[in-house]
Amino acid sequence: MGQRIVIEKWAENLEQVTIGQWFRAEGDRIEIGEVLCEIITDKVTFEYTMEDSGTVARIYAGEGSVLPIGYVIAFISTSGEDTDPAIEQHNEQILAQHREQTQADLDLDAILGAANTGRSRRRATPPARRLARQNHVELQDVARAQPKPVDIITEEHVREYLSRTQQDDAT
Repeated sequence: MGQRIVIEKWAENLEQVTIGQWFRAEGDRIEIGEVLCEIITDKVTFEYTMEDSGTVARIYAGEGSVLPIGYVIAFISTSGEDTDPAIEQHNEQILAQHREQTQADLDLDAILGAANTGRSRRRATPPARRLARQNHVELQDVARAQPKPVDIITEEHVREYLSRTQQDDAT
């Protein structure tokens, strides 16, 4: 029977993670103790190490994806079985629930006055937030500096912004 690789709640305040680099591709064999992918949280980046061997039958999340707890990121075939078609439906439900919760949190912030503080909450990956915080950069400024509107600010967006502002300061 195959194995679903699920984003679990490893910490009490963990609600979502970012998928970093995949070290295996679909069709690759993976053994116990080998690294499947990199998972990034607000506080730590770690490598997901396999507890069973098998073949990577399907990857459900691309690098840079920000995903909620409960999302199935991959299916490992242990005996040549096909992927479970219910996984895609499960992931869609998890994403819908996460969007509803996120929207409810945003609505609650507005009710409690967060909208009146002059700062709005931007969607950003944990590494992007960390890099912006370390460099004393507002995510709103990064978003405004993008040539096209972005839904989620990535670490790359922040690095590009920092590079541009450093060039501007040098001139």
